[in-house]
Amino acid sequence: MTPNARHLIEWFERYTAQYRDAEGLLTPALELKYRHSRRVAENARLIALGLKLDEPEIQLAEICGLVHDIGRFPQYSRFGSFRDADTLDHGLAGRMTLKAEGVPSRMNEDEWERVSCAVEYHNRKTDDLPADLPEKARQLLNIIRDADKLDIMDLVLQSVARDGFRDLPGMLPHIRTDRELTPSVVEEFQKHRSISTSRLETVADFLLMLAFWFYDFNFFSSRQIAVSRNLIGRLQKELPDTPFILDLFAGIRKMTDSEETEISLPDMK
Repeated sequence: MTPNARHLIEWFERYTAQYRDAEGLLTPALELKYRHSRRVAENARLIALGLKLDEPEIQLAEICGLVHDIGRFPQYSRFGSFRDADTLDHGLAGRMTLKAEGVPSRMNEDEWERVSCAVEYHNRKTDDLPADLPEKARQLLNIIRDADKLDIMDLVLQSVARDGFRDLPGMLPHIRTDRELTPSVVEEFQKHRSISTSRLETVADFLLMLAFWFYDFNFFSSRQIAVSRNLIGRLQKELPDTPFILDLFAGIRKMTDSEETEISLPDMK
């Protein structure tokens, strides 16, 4: 590992340590984000390895994954919430935090531009991403977006299997813990559109959104990581056994065998 990469890992530990109490503990919410950041870093490393990037690029992806949610720490400390709509844009806050902490001085200009771009935009909707991003900046951003999705999917499925995802209404108060799909949500997905979380009504709707994330993965290596963790089977197990769901997951399984980066949604009408 390069000295700069090692320094940035040490910086992450020092920075997050200031949010620990006298006993060295984070609040449960921030502990969740701390562990999530470590796992996203590992996911980013695995995706970069799958892309056969060189070692400095792999390390940059890993570091970027580690700091991608750094804006969550001041966000939660200030507002006691992770809801961007009610507080602040945690991606933009992350970029500002890194800059204020002097992180750019530990990178060359190109590395900083790519990392700061990935941190700022990792939480944006695909349609809201800048169209003119340089190729290498877009690649790093897409690695982080995929790495983030992989961990969220795994974390949610663990929670659903454990207790039906009892914490979801706390994060998204409008969502019920029902395991039935909402017809209007299914209709929206059948039109092959992305959907805002504000439109979701049940845990099943939320899980359906995660299933459609398979079509948002940017790299074959990301899909292969999902397969290795049995995310497809675990998701399908938690959803109703309807013709729509069967067709959806048949398409997902077919897609995961393809190395094409541009994947069309199946016709499920």
